[in-house]
Amino acid sequence: MPPFRDEVVFVISVGSQVTKVQHGLPESLTPAQQVVPSKVYRTELDGKVSYSLSGDETDAVSPIKKGVIVDLDALIYLIATLYVTTTNHPSNILPFAPLLLVINSEWQPQQIEKIITYLFTTVQIPAMTVIPESLAAVFAYGLPTACVVNVGMDKTEITAINDFNIIESAQTVIDVGGQDINSALEKLIPTLQPYQIEELKKSSIYEVIYDKSMAFFGEASQPATSSLEEEGIVDVAEIVASGNTREILAQREQQKKVKQVKQKNSEMARNSFIDSKGSKVEVGTERFQGTEDMIERLSQGIGQAISKLDDVLKRAECWENLIIVGWPVAIKGFVDAVYLSLQEHFLLTRANTYSELPSGFNTPGYSTPTTSIGYGSAIGHAQVPTTIKIAKMAEYFIGWKGHTWEDASFLGSQIAAKQIFTPGIASIDGAYISRDDFKEQGAKGIWKLGLF
Repeated sequence: MPPFRDEVVFVISVGSQVTKVQHGLPESLTPAQQVVPSKVYRTELDGKVSYSLSGDETDAVSPIKKGVIVDLDALIYLIATLYVTTTNHPSNILPFAPLLLVINSEWQPQQIEKIITYLFTTVQIPAMTVIPESLAAVFAYGLPTACVVNVGMDKTEITAINDFNIIESAQTVIDVGGQDINSALEKLIPTLQPYQIEELKKSSIYEVIYDKSMAFFGEASQPATSSLEEEGIVDVAEIVASGNTREILAQREQQKKVKQVKQKNSEMARNSFIDSKGSKVEVGTERFQGTEDMIERLSQGIGQAISKLDDVLKRAECWENLIIVGWPVAIKGFVDAVYLSLQEHFLLTRANTYSELPSGFNTPGYSTPTTSIGYGSAIGHAQVPTTIKIAKMAEYFIGWKGHTWEDASFLGSQIAAKQIFTPGIASIDGAYISRDDFKEQGAKGIWKLGLF
């Protein structure tokens, strides 16, 4: 039975951009208590290299780029320092805090072993385990079998998971991420500064509407009005003749304001937001664009990953349990657009008359998707989904109310840490390395835990 208490457990998740830290697992799990940039500052004096968590930007080092560890020493310093300096316990009980480290699929086994070795030998941690970020996501949703789509800044990992086991043969990494939205918006709105592009992307006026033609919105400079009165053109003579000119004009102005308040962002030809420097930035229908290519590539990548599963039943289960995480999930309409794109490319609507056809027989009426990444040139009806569903997150995580689910993997890492390190009905025995285990097996013992 795991011997640790909730209040001592550490969770650290290092990403290319930010690192999330949680010390202590509250009864109602919450978003990370600490989020810091994933960078350290390296200086060299008399041939001796030293690191710190603050310094001149010219000395800044990003240990991870596109999920790949590019500076292992810097990463080890970041993890170890956050572990040692972060505590919310009054008695400062370190080093009695077990650590769950969330890792990326791009990290190499030798790198992971060096991190573990340093933490046990130098930091003297009592116990630790590592868990891939994609696997953490299924802990959050409570789904043993799913397809996890983790959209990062510069890349996306698509991972099929069966019974809490990652299927490596069905894992795909595609070179598309949130930065592609920025690049597209920079071309669409060249007058905006890069920081304004980033802030537009994160503002309430930016949303995704899955309409390839975009004809619904018309030109950015032309408001979608439907009558002369709505355009502000009124019969002045009629108003003057009524004898209530002031009252009528005031009433019309009020009605106009009410209508503007009620008008949805998607119905407005132009809208604005205030940037971090206090400037008002007005944007046309470009605020609905910039994700088209990204969504297309995500859709095809998902299809490619799931098609690699040999088990047809597990393939169908993955199609019905799609988990999408990563910052773009916070963009209004993004997940819906991915879902609609998947339906367009891969969904098979099959009449009962075809239900008994052999799996190798192409179903009439189904057109095989054409794609540059080769989903298949002759896909039988048993190889494509008859149902596609986006997994629904449980509603009992009250600490996450008001938050979107882009950080669901971090929630899952907390759930996993609770089950691995603390006693309870759902405890998972033997899923971490203790100090004694490390003395006997070394860091290689991590591969025997069955978390990969």
